[in-house]
Amino acid sequence: MASGEFNCPSCAAPLHVENRFSKVVICQYCGQTCSVSPEGLDPTGEKAQLADFESILSVGSTGSFRGRDFKVLGRLRYKYDGGFWDEWFLSMSDGKKLWLQEDEGEFTAFEKETLTAPLPPFDEISVGSMLDVNGKQAFVTEKNKALIAGGVGELYFAVTPGMTANCVDGNCGGQLLSIEFTPDEINLSVGEEVPIDSIVVNS
Repeated sequence: MASGEFNCPSCAAPLHVENRFSKVVICQYCGQTCSVSPEGLDPTGEKAQLADFESILSVGSTGSFRGRDFKVLGRLRYKYDGGFWDEWFLSMSDGKKLWLQEDEGEFTAFEKETLTAPLPPFDEISVGSMLDVNGKQAFVTEKNKALIAGGVGELYFAVTPGMTANCVDGNCGGQLLSIEFTPDEINLSVGEEVPIDSIVVNS
């Protein structure tokens, strides 16, 4: 994928793509979503500007989490019947990627994992059932149909505002699982709830 300095094809504002694995960048000024390719930026035609809710994080901010330095590269918002939650895309100093899910001021840290075996279709998964995920048994705790309301900055999987994401949450031996079904792919994340004071943001 491309990385470097670009201009938004919609409003001409500067767009910086820092992570070479990013697949999408969203303009913070006009909300234009662009896919990132080796040739540069390709606008999808979708725009969605987010209402700014108070958070300790913002795109471009830096800090540390459990001894690892980070930079916030992107933010994605999901809406569902019960409200909304945000996901922050962090580039870590050790080269890894981390997602911090923020829901009403509470944070869960997730890292993506590769699915090694197929999962049942979303509609066949039910809350309260057991689900085989990569050879381990997970208890399904929640299931939602969410709408991707928009985002800002860089994201490393292909999404556009208005896309529906079917989400399944589970617990596997105390470890939290989040599975997201989109039209193009299934993403598995593994994580844990973290206290807000473990996230140190530079002033």
